[in-house]
Amino acid sequence: MRRQDLALSAEESLAIVDQVQFAVLSLVDAAGRPYGVPLDYVRRGPVLYFHGAREGRKVSAMQKNPQGCAVIIGDNEIIPEKLGRNYKTVIVEGAIELVDDPDAKRQVMTWVVERKSPDYMERGQRVIEKMLDRVLVYKMSMEIVSGKHGL
Repeated sequence: MRRQDLALSAEESLAIVDQVQFAVLSLVDAAGRPYGVPLDYVRRGPVLYFHGAREGRKVSAMQKNPQGCAVIIGDNEIIPEKLGRNYKTVIVEGAIELVDDPDAKRQVMTWVVERKSPDYMERGQRVIEKMLDRVLVYKMSMEIVSGKHGL
């Protein structure tokens, strides 16, 4: 990071990762073109987990090059009188791998329901069982985490 005076601490960066629900995952697709895809995620320790369809550009890109960069935008407010903005962002970089084990997939999907719909756990478990074979689950190692703030 060029502006070290704007760097967030590791703890502040992880707090933003845990608070925010969405990221833009940047990949290089199978044709070598840049590709960014919005997704939701859940963090456990030094890993981001996400899920999606069994096929598509994201799947092909991760198969070709299993490295990713997730951009997470926290608070963001324009301050007109300062000709700037107050913001917090985090960038996470790391290797992405497919989670094949059904029990591990079930656990990740349970974490998603706990985070997104905690009042609907019973219904969520039924949906998980119904969808388990139809979704892919990935884990992204949080090898590099850098946070930044403005103003």
